[in-house]
Amino acid sequence: MKRFRGLLLLLVVSMPAAAVENGQVMYVGGTVSVLKEGALGRLNTTRETAISFESAGNTLTIPYGKIESFEYSRQVARHLGVLPAIAVGLAKKRQRRHFFRISYRDGGNVSQVAIFEVPKQMPRVLLAILQLRAPQGCSRQQCIAP
Repeated sequence: MKRFRGLLLLLVVSMPAAAVENGQVMYVGGTVSVLKEGALGRLNTTRETAISFESAGNTLTIPYGKIESFEYSRQVARHLGVLPAIAVGLAKKRQRRHFFRISYRDGGNVSQVAIFEVPKQMPRVLLAILQLRAPQGCSRQQCIAP
């Protein structure tokens, strides 16, 4: 039984999180009808007037001027319980998933929300871009870098 528990713990520690890879962004959910939940794609932040999410033939374009708010959050990738979390925490750092929630008004002036999971390296860059180009959507607490 102890071997089984040890093997199980080893598997849990070595499992990769179901997270996006470098450069990829996943549409997690929201009110956008053009995209399906779980769609993988890329965020294009090079345009000065809008940010766009491009995925498998579908594109969501959000003008910076129409962004009402944005928020960055991160969550633990797996919830293990107290004792397994302590054991895994002693062996390695717990994995986290990074999310951006963007609330905006579409072309018909209807409120929309889109939630994206971004790779670990992207939050600082994306937060800086949104702070610069859509400052109206930034409250003091949200504008602090992660």
